[in-house]
Amino acid sequence: MSRFSETTKYTLYGALFGLCFPLGAVAFLYLIGEIGGPGRSGSLLAQAHHNPLLYIIDSAPFFLGLFARFAGIRQERLQQLSDSLEAQVQAKTASLERALEETRQANQTIAHMAEHDALTGLLNRRRFQLELEKWSQFSLRYKRSVALVFIDLDEFKFINDSYGHDAGDRYLTGVAGLLSNVLRNTDILSRWGGDEFAVLLPETPREAAMEVAEKLLRSLNQGSIDIGAREVQPSASIGMALFPEHGSDLNEVLVYADAAMYEAKAAGRNCWRLYSSSSHEMEHVQEQLQWEGRIRRALENDQFRLFYQPLLRLSDSSTPGYEALLRLEDRDGEIINPGEFLGSAERFGLSVPIDHMVVRKVIRKIASLSEHDIWISLNLSRRSLEDPKLVEHIETVARENSLRPGQLYIEITEAAAMEYLDQVRGLTEKLKAINCHVALDDFGRGPAYHYLQQLPVDMVKIDGELIHGLLTQDENRPLVSNITTAAHEQGMEVVAKCVEDADLLPILHRLGVDYAQGFALGKPVESIERIELFLSESNDSNHSV
Repeated sequence: MSRFSETTKYTLYGALFGLCFPLGAVAFLYLIGEIGGPGRSGSLLAQAHHNPLLYIIDSAPFFLGLFARFAGIRQERLQQLSDSLEAQVQAKTASLERALEETRQANQTIAHMAEHDALTGLLNRRRFQLELEKWSQFSLRYKRSVALVFIDLDEFKFINDSYGHDAGDRYLTGVAGLLSNVLRNTDILSRWGGDEFAVLLPETPREAAMEVAEKLLRSLNQGSIDIGAREVQPSASIGMALFPEHGSDLNEVLVYADAAMYEAKAAGRNCWRLYSSSSHEMEHVQEQLQWEGRIRRALENDQFRLFYQPLLRLSDSSTPGYEALLRLEDRDGEIINPGEFLGSAERFGLSVPIDHMVVRKVIRKIASLSEHDIWISLNLSRRSLEDPKLVEHIETVARENSLRPGQLYIEITEAAAMEYLDQVRGLTEKLKAINCHVALDDFGRGPAYHYLQQLPVDMVKIDGELIHGLLTQDENRPLVSNITTAAHEQGMEVVAKCVEDADLLPILHRLGVDYAQGFALGKPVESIERIELFLSESNDSNHSV
């Protein structure tokens, strides 16, 4: 029966069942006739021919077959519907499983990107520091030696400047491969940042760590890296420090390894050094450690101050923008310039919380000056370029203070853009997506014209050294003019920094520069309101004259 459809089955069942009625009726009449005699039987059959009941009985197979056919059709349709629903469920299940697998893979990719350097594939600084914390605790608990190695490439800047960003990327990738070939599976290699690498050697005593340093240096010196234009032989300065021999505090050992690396540089480069407390870098190390404590206290006690310097628009002498400049006020009220403490903040991982603090202060300042149509720019540290929470932090604080689009500029130095091009490009796009403008600071120090096309920034701030020379060096004028023209072609505004002589203003205006910034226009002050009031009174007096 499996070869028949459900409809056919029910039709046959109904027809067979329906035939039972007339056959049963005839048999019944025949039995009656037998009982009543032959004559009686014929009479009954004759009467039955005209009996309506027998017609109904005769038609029963037809109606039962028809009913059965309808029932079969309904059953077949139900089966088809069931099969269709089952197929849809299977398809949806397969689609959901694919979506879940894609989501799982996407999450794995995101997690990998959050912990690994995009260029070399090595662990990034953030993940490496987590490993460092874990192994430093292991070292203290079990009294086992753990070595920390810093590696700084000697010629990276020359290669990057001379042969371009792609050549620099090839160089870094090649170095990562050469270093990986020397290390054990248990060793942890990371790209610390820029042209620096860091290695963690678990359970490695002093002598073994020194052997590893020698192997790392030999691997670089004997290797050859194709950077496209040519092949180069890498060299590096290597510094080491040990847990717990040189210290039990994580930050101390970081500074000691860094100091040993600078000892290697001072010794002529392309060598390695193990940290020694008798080295002449010890004074610098102690100074950095002292700054760490001062910076942490300053963050806790809100001792950082922001001063604001106006940007003069040369076309109409207005000041629509300001740059926020960071200062630290010590316990005695002395104002300390950032050059004295930002290096230590960067080394100890404190530059990111400083940047977050500056973002909050600047946005709140803008909100407090809502009656003035101004924008403020702030500088980012290199560490913040890799901070995954930076954009979210800016967006949150901006939303809380009802910041309008274009009121906040984020400044990134040309050097950082050249060194972290991919990160800066991605960060720039994210910042613009939340209505922040981006400025490229200190532009003109390196061969960075082609970066203007690769970075969608809104403003270029020309390095002060080029501006200083405009009054005395004629060759600087065409350079500034070319930068200005190239920036304008990309829809960017141009700022001349470090304008310390008012005689520069007409020159800059003729060269097409949009803004001027510097001591010739006023020193940085804490109160923008005071600057606005002063400028307003100056304009009123000029108009009255």
